[in-house]
Amino acid sequence: MLFCVPCLALLLYFAVASIFFPKYRVYVREGWRCFVDKLLGRKCSVSFDNKMRLALSMWLTNRGMTGLGKFFYKKRNFDIVLMLFVIISTIISIYFFLLFIKFWISPPCTKTACQI
Repeated sequence: MLFCVPCLALLLYFAVASIFFPKYRVYVREGWRCFVDKLLGRKCSVSFDNKMRLALSMWLTNRGMTGLGKFFYKKRNFDIVLMLFVIISTIISIYFFLLFIKFWISPPCTKTACQI
Protein backbone atom coordinates (compact mmCIF):
# COMPACT_ATOMS: atom_id res chain seq x y z
CA MET A 1 0.00 0.00 0.00
CA LEU A 2 1.47 3.29 -1.06
CA PHE A 3 -0.46 5.43 1.37
CA CYS A 4 -1.32 4.11 4.83
CA VAL A 5 -4.50 5.77 6.08
CA PRO A 6 -4.70 3.62 9.25
CA CYS A 7 -1.14 4.64 10.16
CA LEU A 8 -2.04 8.28 9.53
CA ALA A 9 -5.19 8.02 11.66
CA LEU A 10 -3.31 6.43 14.53
CA LEU A 11 -0.50 8.94 14.19
CA LEU A 12 -2.92 11.88 14.41
CA TYR A 13 -4.79 10.35 17.34
CA PHE A 14 -1.64 9.71 19.34
CA ALA A 15 -0.19 13.11 18.40
CA VAL A 16 -3.17 14.78 20.05
CA ALA A 17 -3.14 12.36 22.99
CA SER A 18 0.60 12.88 23.55
CA ILE A 19 0.03 16.56 24.22
CA PHE A 20 -1.85 15.64 27.40
CA PHE A 21 -0.35 12.22 28.19
CA PRO A 22 3.43 11.91 27.72
CA LYS A 23 3.34 8.10 27.73
CA TYR A 24 1.90 8.19 24.17
CA ARG A 25 4.88 10.05 22.70
CA VAL A 26 6.61 6.74 21.98
CA TYR A 27 3.63 5.77 19.82
CA VAL A 28 3.91 9.03 17.88
CA ARG A 29 7.53 8.24 16.97
CA GLU A 30 6.66 4.69 15.93
CA GLY A 31 3.62 5.87 13.98
CA TRP A 32 5.61 8.52 12.13
CA ARG A 33 8.29 6.01 11.22
CA CYS A 34 5.67 3.56 9.94
CA PHE A 35 3.81 6.26 8.00
CA VAL A 36 6.98 7.50 6.29
CA ASP A 37 8.04 3.95 5.44
CA LYS A 38 4.69 3.16 3.83
CA LEU A 39 4.60 6.52 2.06
CA LEU A 40 7.98 5.75 0.49
CA GLY A 41 6.75 2.33 -0.63
CA ARG A 42 8.80 0.32 1.83
CA LYS A 43 7.44 -2.34 4.10
CA CYS A 44 6.70 -0.90 7.51
CA SER A 45 9.49 -1.98 9.82
CA VAL A 46 7.52 -1.34 12.98
CA SER A 47 4.10 -2.59 11.81
CA PHE A 48 2.49 0.08 13.96
CA ASP A 49 -1.07 -0.43 12.75
CA ASN A 50 -0.91 -4.17 13.52
CA LYS A 51 0.54 -3.45 16.94
CA MET A 52 -2.29 -1.03 17.75
CA ARG A 53 -4.92 -3.39 16.30
CA LEU A 54 -3.75 -6.21 18.55
CA ALA A 55 -3.48 -3.90 21.58
CA LEU A 56 -7.06 -2.66 21.07
CA SER A 57 -8.34 -6.20 20.57
CA MET A 58 -6.62 -7.38 23.77
CA TRP A 59 -7.88 -4.38 25.73
CA LEU A 60 -11.47 -5.03 24.68
CA THR A 61 -11.21 -8.76 25.34
CA ASN A 62 -9.74 -8.23 28.82
CA ARG A 63 -12.68 -5.99 29.70
CA GLY A 64 -15.26 -8.60 28.75
CA MET A 65 -16.15 -7.27 25.29
CA THR A 66 -15.10 -10.36 23.37
CA GLY A 67 -17.38 -9.64 20.41
CA LEU A 68 -15.78 -6.25 19.82
CA GLY A 69 -12.36 -7.76 20.45
CA LYS A 70 -12.94 -10.35 17.73
CA PHE A 71 -14.31 -7.66 15.41
CA PHE A 72 -11.21 -5.46 15.74
CA TYR A 73 -8.87 -8.46 15.59
CA LYS A 74 -9.62 -8.77 11.88
CA LYS A 75 -7.34 -6.37 10.02
CA ARG A 76 -9.96 -5.53 7.42
CA ASN A 77 -12.50 -4.43 10.06
CA PHE A 78 -9.88 -2.40 11.90
CA ASP A 79 -8.83 -0.63 8.70
CA ILE A 80 -12.45 0.14 7.78
CA VAL A 81 -13.19 1.63 11.20
CA LEU A 82 -10.03 3.74 11.06
CA MET A 83 -10.90 4.89 7.54
CA LEU A 84 -14.35 5.97 8.75
CA PHE A 85 -12.72 7.74 11.70
CA VAL A 86 -10.44 9.68 9.36
CA ILE A 87 -13.29 10.63 7.01
CA ILE A 88 -15.60 11.75 9.84
CA SER A 89 -12.87 13.71 11.63
CA THR A 90 -11.86 15.39 8.36
CA ILE A 91 -15.46 16.43 7.66
CA ILE A 92 -15.88 17.76 11.20
CA SER A 93 -12.56 19.64 11.02
CA ILE A 94 -13.52 21.29 7.72
CA TYR A 95 -16.93 22.25 9.13
CA PHE A 96 -15.37 23.80 12.26
CA PHE A 97 -12.81 25.62 10.14
CA LEU A 98 -15.59 27.10 8.00
CA LEU A 99 -17.51 28.12 11.13
CA PHE A 100 -14.38 29.77 12.50
CA ILE A 101 -13.87 31.70 9.26
CA LYS A 102 -17.53 32.77 9.27
CA PHE A 103 -17.21 33.93 12.89
CA TRP A 104 -13.97 35.76 12.09
CA ILE A 105 -15.47 37.63 9.13
CA SER A 106 -18.77 38.54 10.75
CA PRO A 107 -18.87 38.18 14.55
CA PRO A 108 -22.32 37.47 15.98
CA CYS A 109 -22.29 40.53 18.25
CA THR A 110 -21.41 43.93 16.83
CA LYS A 111 -21.54 47.30 18.56
CA THR A 112 -25.15 47.88 17.50
CA ALA A 113 -26.40 44.42 18.46
CA CYS A 114 -25.90 42.45 21.69
CA GLN A 115 -25.47 45.54 23.86
CA ILE A 116 -25.48 44.60 27.53
